[in-house]
Amino acid sequence: MRAEIISIGTELLLGQIVNTNARFLATELQELGIESYFQTTVGDNPDRIHYVLNEALRRSNLIITTGGLGPTSDDLTHEAIASFFKVKPVEDKKVLEEIKKRFALRGYKKMPAMNKKQAYKPKEAKWIPNKFGTANGIAWKVNNQQLIMTFPGVPKEMIQMWSDSAKPYLKKLVKGNILHSRTLKYTGIGESALAEKIKKYFNLKNPTVAPYASTGEVKIRVTAKAKTIKEAKRLVNKTAKEILAKTKEYYFGENEEKLEEIVAKNLISRRNTIGIAESCTGGLLSKRLTDIPGSSKYIKFNAVTYSNEAKNKILNVPIEVLKKHGAVSEETAKAMAIGIRNIAKTNIGLSITGIAGPSSGTKEKPVGLVYFGLAKGNNVKVQKVLFGSNTTRESIRFLATQFALNWLRKEI
Repeated sequence: MRAEIISIGTELLLGQIVNTNARFLATELQELGIESYFQTTVGDNPDRIHYVLNEALRRSNLIITTGGLGPTSDDLTHEAIASFFKVKPVEDKKVLEEIKKRFALRGYKKMPAMNKKQAYKPKEAKWIPNKFGTANGIAWKVNNQQLIMTFPGVPKEMIQMWSDSAKPYLKKLVKGNILHSRTLKYTGIGESALAEKIKKYFNLKNPTVAPYASTGEVKIRVTAKAKTIKEAKRLVNKTAKEILAKTKEYYFGENEEKLEEIVAKNLISRRNTIGIAESCTGGLLSKRLTDIPGSSKYIKFNAVTYSNEAKNKILNVPIEVLKKHGAVSEETAKAMAIGIRNIAKTNIGLSITGIAGPSSGTKEKPVGLVYFGLAKGNNVKVQKVLFGSNTTRESIRFLATQFALNWLRKEI
């Protein structure tokens, strides 16, 4: 089975809404072992919906649409699909009564007249019920060959309808065609450098291996297709094990795991506590670690000491150090790490001080220069990293927290 996703809504084309529905559906289709080669976004216009529908039917036998099922005049999905196949929608009196009841439960004396259109569908189509709203979808097998499934654009509603109705139905249709993936996650290495280490695996047919990158991370996705989930997992795990043997130095987690989650687990399991002193990152590292539930078990005291005065008064960084070496220096990073550890009374003290830009850089200390200090026990270490002056302020700050987390992961 080959699927195509059509996202309907002018607001998507204008960039007013992020299309999370397409991402969700693409992931779900992959897990079902359903191929999906095309995604299309189209505005609320019948002619253009007809055009993309015609293209989709030419190359796919499962068409999934999201959006355009509301009660207003620009919600045209069901009307456009019906007119494309020259079918007149019919009213479902039972569904109409259910919609009226929903409004009554909300305290409305009468259902708005415009909602009546949501009770219409092609006669042969089946409803995909919506527990959270009035926009039911349809499942319609046209020409006894191709299946069209429609969902509302509201993510909460679409996900419920997919999980409760569509996914179980499609599972039966594609039984024996299982797709399984593992995503290996890396940091501290670029995409091309990582790809070079495992380039021979990119020629595999089953499983397939593909790299993709985001800021501060590289991912390697290993995907296999088999008749059973057990066999698919065996194929994936065998190749993943071989890849990890060549790349273990930079690997930190898998699938949806975040680097800060890994660090948090390590801190908790080893009963370590930490104090963090940040300058150029402005509290971003603290945020990433405190985003994790249970962070009070390891976070005791964090400080954003942006100015020299704050570094001196809060962290006890000597004025002489700041005057002689500057705020962005090995000496200051070291003193900040010791200071925060002593104040917080923790096992570990971690500091970040640097130049995030876009200005304030010099030849000796360019934009993107960051020093990290780590005080653990009687040992104090400092790392110097250049993230590049052609990188944005936002990226430098994020990359600095990524480096700090990964260094912390390795140290604990």
